[in-house]
Amino acid sequence: MPDPAVPIASPTSISTVRLQEVAKAAGVSTVTVSRCMTNPDRVSARTREHVLEVATRLGYIPNRQASSLASSRTRVIGVVVPTSANPIHSMVMQGAADVLEPAGYQILLGHSHFSAEAECNLVRTFLGHRVDGILLTGKDHTDECLYLLQRSGIPMVEMFDYNPNPLDMSVGSSNVDAGAAIGQYLIGKGRNNLAFVGHLGLDDSRMTDRLAGLRLATREAGLPDPISYNIAAVPGTGQGGEIIGSILRQHPQVEAVVFAGHYVAMGAIRHAADLNIDVPGRVAIASFGDTIMSGWIRPGLTTIRFPVRETGMEAGRMILARLNQREPAAKSVRLGFEIVARESA
Repeated sequence: MPDPAVPIASPTSISTVRLQEVAKAAGVSTVTVSRCMTNPDRVSARTREHVLEVATRLGYIPNRQASSLASSRTRVIGVVVPTSANPIHSMVMQGAADVLEPAGYQILLGHSHFSAEAECNLVRTFLGHRVDGILLTGKDHTDECLYLLQRSGIPMVEMFDYNPNPLDMSVGSSNVDAGAAIGQYLIGKGRNNLAFVGHLGLDDSRMTDRLAGLRLATREAGLPDPISYNIAAVPGTGQGGEIIGSILRQHPQVEAVVFAGHYVAMGAIRHAADLNIDVPGRVAIASFGDTIMSGWIRPGLTTIRFPVRETGMEAGRMILARLNQREPAAKSVRLGFEIVARESA
């Protein structure tokens, strides 16, 4: 029950409530109130809940600008992902938030739309807002972006792509290894003529690394290189799957098609059904990335599953370590992946 002795703020009083008033009403010191707002992990859960309840009833809103001037911290972490429409990117953001929010940090989100130039503009904006750290997607950035990040001196983590020589810190899986693994899997199933479908006009090192890995698998097996296609469809929309018909008409020897992303692969399974193409009898379909819908479609999609939520959590832990004046256990963390074998291949 709310404490009846603590008055509820009126709309006109919200901006005038001071930290000292919250401390007095809650029966704690101003230091404790400040910690509840900016370093919640340094106070007990019971104290924090009590102080926050009192602050809410009084209508206290922390002055983040004044706090950042006093502490040289904004307690905001900038995060750049290509798009949040793809659940995989949403999952990595959730993983980061699960680590950062309990420590008193909030996420400032930006979308690069798979453009290195747009990523650079976001980094410039984040630095202008004096974020305490930045999480980026991928390992390829413009020279200007690298210059800005190096000059800023703030901690930065590159996510999704394993990078043994990061600008600062890195966490992710090897997309070259993932491409090789799916290639070896398909070859082991007797599929000797492969095709790969990527996307036009994207600054996406993950996509190019996956194709490179697929080529490694075919060359090691003494087979022809995969036939490479690029479509204009935006990743994460499911559009572009109709390419499956064109591939088989132009290259009837193709026995398996690997898509750079799982959404367009699911679109291809749907279009194959419309064209009476037997999957996997006539052609196997495989991809990278996995969400719940990959198992719902029929036939179920064979794909590479990356530990996306764990990627975000580890990135959050690495940033926090640096912000707390500690070095992370490793500057570059290599996560694994697994092949989820379903009916499509």
